[in-house]
Amino acid sequence: MKNNKGQSLIEVIFSMGIVILVLVGVVMLMVITAKAKRIASERQKAIELSQLLIDDKVNYFKDENNMLSFWNESNHNIENGTNLGFPGYSYTVDYKDCNNGIFVDSCKIVFTITWSESQSLSVERVFSRKGL
Repeated sequence: MKNNKGQSLIEVIFSMGIVILVLVGVVMLMVITAKAKRIASERQKAIELSQLLIDDKVNYFKDENNMLSFWNESNHNIENGTNLGFPGYSYTVDYKDCNNGIFVDSCKIVFTITWSESQSLSVERVFSRKGL
């Protein structure tokens, strides 16, 4: 009977393979987590920008003169803009169902924010003659 002392070359290679497999898994998990965190951060910035745009429109309509002129306008143009302190982001403000202002009691405004990798976020807000 032989006395086996130490490890064979096959055991060492097998152990190294397991360690490398575990390390690759951990690195992949870190990369995926970092990407998800970046996407969530970009989306949060888009949400903040949409809230700023909505707040601007609400403040604009709180002025009685602006509100009256808004409901009397027959044609609302799509507004476009960039960043507002958010580099890489752009937005459009689209007025839906706002024509014929004298017969319409509400107007839906769609705020669309776009950023890198062709991602976008749309938020709708309804404005009413009877109040915001």
